[in-house]
Amino acid sequence: MSATNVLPSLFQVKIGDYDTLEKSFELRNGINLRAKHWKTESRDAKARDCRRFLALHGFLDNASSFDLLAPLLLKQLGPEPVEIVALDLAGHGLSSHRTTEDYALWRYVEDADQVVEQLGWQRHGIIGHSMGGAISTIYAGLYESRLTLCILLDNFGPLTRDVEDQPQHLLEHIQEKKALATKRLPFHPTIESACRARSQGTYGIQPEFARNLMPRGLRPIERTLDDGTVAQGWTWTTDRFLTIRSPQSLSEAYVKAFMSRICCPVLAVLAEGGLLPLTKVSDEREGWITKGKVTIKGVPGNHSVHMEDASMVAESISSWVLEQNVGEIARL
Repeated sequence: MSATNVLPSLFQVKIGDYDTLEKSFELRNGINLRAKHWKTESRDAKARDCRRFLALHGFLDNASSFDLLAPLLLKQLGPEPVEIVALDLAGHGLSSHRTTEDYALWRYVEDADQVVEQLGWQRHGIIGHSMGGAISTIYAGLYESRLTLCILLDNFGPLTRDVEDQPQHLLEHIQEKKALATKRLPFHPTIESACRARSQGTYGIQPEFARNLMPRGLRPIERTLDDGTVAQGWTWTTDRFLTIRSPQSLSEAYVKAFMSRICCPVLAVLAEGGLLPLTKVSDEREGWITKGKVTIKGVPGNHSVHMEDASMVAESISSWVLEQNVGEIARL
């Protein structure tokens, strides 16, 4: 029995005032990407280039990361047409797992390029949380003439590692990959226990908000217990290879090369209790983007503040987007 057959019946809460469409994209490498698609009620109306967004979630999250934020953006940026397509990145949610490729950030960039091609978008904006923000900055630097707006949620580019530390990092990746073959899949007897587990860790999500991720983040599993009985429970849909350290190591110079190519306006909404200290971003990376205007907004909250306080983050985004309605952006 698939997760798509079991979980929707357990989650019948309507999110916001807008219907969500399910989309699917077949990529040239055989990957099937699933997505959630929000669009204002006039479905025949075409959104301007600066009112349609590709949304990329964070590490181990899925497209439902935007369930609370997306409807608010549609409402606040209206009444003109607004469109948001939030992907389940490869290896996450309901999307395929990679079998012949790794999960390097540039693989996700290539996936996003094919999705945009299938959507028929010539130009568009992008919204990325955490890892999705890192992907967004590489995408924006690679396809700099395509992006109209770049919105980063508790991110300001990929994490980096000193070059001299990269050999040890790769060695540890290989060791973890070997050990993974003998590990059992995580088992949660209830959805509630899965929510509690997802809320743990440095950047965990509060359980009531973690629950939003579960329809796409869990699948049913059986586990034989010590007494021989078979228990029904849940495990993650996420590819378990994502739980070990990535083989890739990016240097500061590498990331700077991409971010220095970004031409569009950039908004970074950074949580006070989030991933990146505000002063580090302001002092070190803001100056890398010289071709586009950068706005940094600090907000109270934790790493997943776009879920835990969606109304505040939506207001920060919407007010900034509306401020861009001048000059060239207004014509897009």
